Amino acid sequence: MKTINLIKVFIASPGDIAAKRNEVEETIYRWNIENTDNTKVILMPIRWETNAIPTYINNSSGQSVINKQIVENSDILLAIFGHKLGSPVDNYESGTIAEIDYFYQNCKGEVGIFFIDEPVPQALTEDYLKVKKYKESISDKGFYGNYSKDNIRSFLTKKVDSVIEKEKNKIESSLFNLEKIDYKANSVINEEDNRNVQFYEELMDIFDPIEFDNDERLLLIYAFMDETVIFSTDESFYRKVIQWESDNNLKSYLSDRVFDVLTKLSNKGILKEEYYNYLDEYPARYILQAHDYKRLKKFLLEKQDRISTVIEKYKMPVMVDPFADNNLHESELPF
Repeated sequence: MKTINLIKVFIASPGDIAAKRNEVEETIYRWNIENTDNTKVILMPIRWETNAIPTYINNSSGQSVINKQIVENSDILLAIFGHKLGSPVDNYESGTIAEIDYFYQNCKGEVGIFFIDEPVPQALTEDYLKVKKYKESISDKGFYGNYSKDNIRSFLTKKVDSVIEKEKNKIESSLFNLEKIDYKANSVINEEDNRNVQFYEELMDIFDPIEFDNDERLLLIYAFMDETVIFSTDESFYRKVIQWESDNNLKSYLSDRVFDVLTKLSNKGILKEEYYNYLDEYPARYILQAHDYKRLKKFLLEKQDRISTVIEKYKMPVMVDPFADNNLHESELPF
């Protein structure tokens, strides 16, 4: 079974061009035959005369009912004007203009307006002046063209891509914002924050061997000494840790397990996981948030002697060259 994306195309026009409305509907069906298999999209033509449901709503016009029932639920609005603008409705010059305006302002969907370029009958000259005036009024908005089946087909093809992309971005944005709120955690963010604050108020002592493992302690000291609050999960961060160990003549104790340490501190609620997008299986980086870093920094500034003790524990042994003169005391000289 294939998954098909349904896109609703509302066909708007004054009543004088019913034949063209039928032609647009046939063009939509032809588009489906030619494109649905490849695009996994099917277009559904929507017309007020076939899709609106008879409804009585007090203090509401027929046009507002159409707007709510079908215009609002459409993805694309395709409007056609011939030689008449249509009948006035709800303070608009015509129902078609009311539909265009409602869709454009409330639905933010794709709009296409097309004008039929055919000789104007003498009897409709006055009516056509209104159409011409409306056409001029939207000339700066850039969404109208001359009516033809080819132009309609081309418009639909382009706008289908836009609709699909918008929906995709909307879904990704929604899911990504959700992931950012809870950082892919199962707990509520407020509970997480409360636990984090409580942790730093009650268990700030990173030197407590019950609360912190040696590698966790060393990573937090690294964050303090290197003034780092962002820990990436790529090789660049790994190289920084190695460089820090080298600069301080330390064993590779932290670098050997650094990514596991990030996970451990994240599980404790100390670091926050951050993802590039909702499809990522693994975090892009870990964050030590500003208020937590300040607490950590304040604590460690008062514990310089403890830091030195921890650092000393992981110092590389000093290699002594037995043949170097400066390593021998005078009493040990062989002559």
